[in-house]
Amino acid sequence: MSIQQWLKEPISTTVLLVNLRSRLERMDVKSAYIASHLPESAEETIAKAELAYQGMIMLPGTGGIREFVGNPPRWLEHRHNDNEYLWQLNRMNDWQDLLQAYSLTKNEKYGRKVIEEMLNWIETVEITEDMIDLPLSYYSECHPLRALELGIRNYKTWPLVLEHLGHSELFTEEVLERYVTAVYKQIKILRKVSPQLWPKADHNHYLMECLGILTTALYFPELKESEEWKDFAIDAIEKCCFAQLTEDGGQIEGCPSYHNGCMFWFGLAVVLAKRFGFQFSEPYMERYKHNLDYSIYSLRPTGKCVPVGDSHANNLAIMGGVYGYFALGDMTWLGLSANLMDMNEIMEEASRHVWRALDVEQFVSDLHALKGKRYTCDKQTTFWNRTLHQAIIRSGWDREALSFLFTCRSPIQNLHAHIDLMSFDFTALGKEMVCDPGLFCFRNDEDRKQFKSSNFHSTLLIDDRDHFEYKSTWEYGPQKKGEIYNVENRGFYQLASACHLNYEPIVHHRHISLVHDKFVVIADRVEGLEQHSVQRYFHLDFTDVQEAAGGIIAASDIANLAIYTSEQGHVEFLPGRLSDINDVARPSTRVKFQGRYNGSRTFLTVLVPYKGEQQPAVQIKEVRDGVFEFGYGERYLVDVRDQDMVISSS
Repeated sequence: MSIQQWLKEPISTTVLLVNLRSRLERMDVKSAYIASHLPESAEETIAKAELAYQGMIMLPGTGGIREFVGNPPRWLEHRHNDNEYLWQLNRMNDWQDLLQAYSLTKNEKYGRKVIEEMLNWIETVEITEDMIDLPLSYYSECHPLRALELGIRNYKTWPLVLEHLGHSELFTEEVLERYVTAVYKQIKILRKVSPQLWPKADHNHYLMECLGILTTALYFPELKESEEWKDFAIDAIEKCCFAQLTEDGGQIEGCPSYHNGCMFWFGLAVVLAKRFGFQFSEPYMERYKHNLDYSIYSLRPTGKCVPVGDSHANNLAIMGGVYGYFALGDMTWLGLSANLMDMNEIMEEASRHVWRALDVEQFVSDLHALKGKRYTCDKQTTFWNRTLHQAIIRSGWDREALSFLFTCRSPIQNLHAHIDLMSFDFTALGKEMVCDPGLFCFRNDEDRKQFKSSNFHSTLLIDDRDHFEYKSTWEYGPQKKGEIYNVENRGFYQLASACHLNYEPIVHHRHISLVHDKFVVIADRVEGLEQHSVQRYFHLDFTDVQEAAGGIIAASDIANLAIYTSEQGHVEFLPGRLSDINDVARPSTRVKFQGRYNGSRTFLTVLVPYKGEQQPAVQIKEVRDGVFEFGYGERYLVDVRDQDMVISSS
């Protein structure tokens, strides 16, 4: 089929290829600099490209290892009972390594592999003109033409074929014609269905889909609809910014991993604007800059983000820092990341994005300048996002700092959330201690249910019931109000307070405080009990956990945690699992305090992190209803009220 029907004016494929090549970056210059100044990154890329060349890919469902996906890939094969397997296979993420390896080595086998796979995909995945009129639901189903895959391919991987191969003899006029035809058909569909799928612009899928539309319009201004596509996409990405990035900082879904992804996607839009000569609005740029802070706040002092909701405990705050630098020329977020991570880790992750730098030499030079330095900042240690109902409180910006993230949002914003009202994640002394379990998978199975459930989080349950009903991986029952209603820095202690009504008529308030930058105090006040059982769960990143001297001791080679509570009741140690990447989990321990109660009850818990073998001695005494005292270096009095917790020391 001739591409002339897609073009504004009748020009030959020869002219179109010349025009395209004039818009491409000089990958020969970039690759030479990267090879000489980031040799370890180049070697790693080539090693991964070799595996991709053999058809060995790691995808959701493969258990965290690579498996043979076919040569060419079997694009329509559904494996492991996991839709994400097929979707992500059809994003062609492995092409990035193959194409970069081609530019680094000039070995044509890598480029030829990509061209062959692309042409095979075009032949295998039929796109007809009447598909644009299919029911909207079709574009959310499990096949290669789901709307999100249309967007991701066309902003992330297919344009790299142009950049790395566009000047080569592998990218012939015939290949260009087939490329343009396939891309045009995909974007024409996406332009129609995406705004219907996401009329509020309040989901990360819409952002990526709009990036696909924008990128295609910029690379091919000769297409009939390119100007309208460009104007639409710029306007839609601006709408995404204000619909998704909250005023307090943090993407609306409340998942740090997706937030870091959004810092990449919104930042990439700015990179495209710089490269192709247009601008996003000043309010867009300000909102983006303010939201970069959340990437750092949600980063544990150990350098892994808190895996709240559908998140992984990964280091992708680095990615937010990279695109903050690309968009704003500001090293703040990379500098703060470097305070909490090994510089080699910073370089490794940043190197994955170096190909998108408009000035590679300056970027690499600024990265190297971070080595051996401590980045100082004046950012507050108490953070409150009122939209997400998250509080993040820390003692400082170093690896030994104490830090927790506390969340209570009900009803939820979307189904990436877990059933984790008033749960928290706590890190101290270089060790993750009380942990959110993470994502593990998206499959509709028992693993998904377990990782989403309330009793896999560090929170309080009534009669061991979830806070609201789990129906399936993407379906919950109704939810009642839950919120964080106060966050304050009161000098020697920082406090966050929350309440939820999902157990009505029972009401649960939780107050959590970092005291003297040394320990955490948690007060749970439960009202309206009538012979109900109450469970308090703490999901610990420890396997050595035991009762000892009036408390619970969790021990490791890095640091230890002592848990003291005003009322233990019946104590159980239950198996747990913590997941840092898809389909992979490590063993952990869940501590469960349980008892049966009437009326109103207040439980006080003190978490004391420490190093060495000497266990801290803490004895909690309830001096009257809701008022407790204990000693830890000093004497502390804790007065738990309906909507407050006041701590005094002497």
